Amino acid sequence: MSYSCIEVECNKHPLFEHCKRIRLEVFVGEQGVDADAELDDIDDYAQHFLITWRGDEGGKAVPVATMRIFHYEVPEQPEKLILKVGRIAVSQSFRAQGIGRRLMDAAEQYAKSQGRKDKKSGAFLFMHSQSDKQGFYKKCGYCVVRSAAQLDGLIDARTLREPDEAELKSLEFLEDGILHVKMAKFVPC
Repeated sequence: MSYSCIEVECNKHPLFEHCKRIRLEVFVGEQGVDADAELDDIDDYAQHFLITWRGDEGGKAVPVATMRIFHYEVPEQPEKLILKVGRIAVSQSFRAQGIGRRLMDAAEQYAKSQGRKDKKSGAFLFMHSQSDKQGFYKKCGYCVVRSAAQLDGLIDARTLREPDEAELKSLEFLEDGILHVKMAKFVPC
C-alpha cells in the first residue's frame, strides 16, 4: 500500500478532473456547499495537489485527496510571499490515515520552493479553516490570526498570542454557509 502526491498545474491538466471530483464529493455532497461556489476562477491559475493511493504492487492508483495553493496578495504586506492554501479535501473512506498531514507537508514543501525561487527567507501559508477543523491545523503548526497584519508574529511564534475562546468566537466568519477562522504559518526557506 502506498501514497503518491502529484502536483497538478492549473485546471487545464487532465488530472484536475480527479481534484474536482473529490472537492465536489466532499464540499458539495457532504457539506452542502453550492457547486457554483466550489469551482471558481482561482482554479485557472492555482497549483493543485492530488494524493493517490495504490492498494497493492501494480494496482491501480486511486485519487483520494486534493488541495490548491495560490499566491495571495495582501495590500498592506506587498513584500511578503503569502500563499493561500485551500480546498483541502480527503475522500471520506480515507480520512484519519495521515493523508491530510501529507497534504500539509506538500504545502510546506511548495512554500519553501517558492520562497527560494523568489529569494525570500520564508513564506507564509494562509488559509480560511473550517472552525471545526482548526485543531488539526494547529497540530500542523498553524495559528489563528486576526488579520494579515499579524503575519509578522508568526516568524517567532512566541510573540503570537492565541485568541481566548470568547475572542475566537468573534473571529469566526461564514463562508459558503460554514463557520471559518483565518489561520497561518510561517515556513522558513
